[in-house]
Amino acid sequence: MKQKHIAIDGDSASGKTTIGRILAERLNFTFIDSGLFYRAATYIILKNGIEKEKDKWVKLIAANKILLKDGSIYINEEKIEEEILHSSDVDNLVSPVSTVPEIRNFITLTLQEHANNKNVVMTGRDIGTVVLKGAFLKIYLTANVEIRAGRRFKELIEKGIKVSFEDVLENLKKRDTIDSSREKSPLAVANDAFLINTTELSEEENIEKIFLFIKGKEYAL
Repeated sequence: MKQKHIAIDGDSASGKTTIGRILAERLNFTFIDSGLFYRAATYIILKNGIEKEKDKWVKLIAANKILLKDGSIYINEEKIEEEILHSSDVDNLVSPVSTVPEIRNFITLTLQEHANNKNVVMTGRDIGTVVLKGAFLKIYLTANVEIRAGRRFKELIEKGIKVSFEDVLENLKKRDTIDSSREKSPLAVANDAFLINTTELSEEENIEKIFLFIKGKEYAL
């Protein structure tokens, strides 16, 4: 039986990760947050102190193996806590890192390997357009930027990360600009994706919508 892949793309803090994780749990699928792989690559750069030496990024990242095991990210054999991957230093560098074509190619191949022969819900910014172009179902989530900033701010505070709402909002606006204008795999809605505006919807309402799309796709097969 062919494995099913569900691709969920969208703006930063649009609810992708939360919705994707819940959906994967209910379907008993593997959940993969592609953003954590880019954050891991960024962490590698920061850990080696070469954030200002862009010409060394690709070679360094290619020399490491980024893995998802039991829901956690590992760099080689070292488990990296999510608090580290969501630190302000990583936040500030992850978009520039993700614009490098060779790094995107490396991460794309890594993600495809992780999705091979599995039922997967994968979230990101180019999953339906690049990583899993043949996905069974493609979803694109969007929301008002102030609403998204509020969600991200709440999430960071709950994790014990000190940050101001203004800084979160500014960071999201910058990431939106970078993600939508980068040369390699810009943020875009796949032609065959279902678009959901999550601004005024609860998590459960979003999940219900997606299950309706799943039923519709299965009926059409």
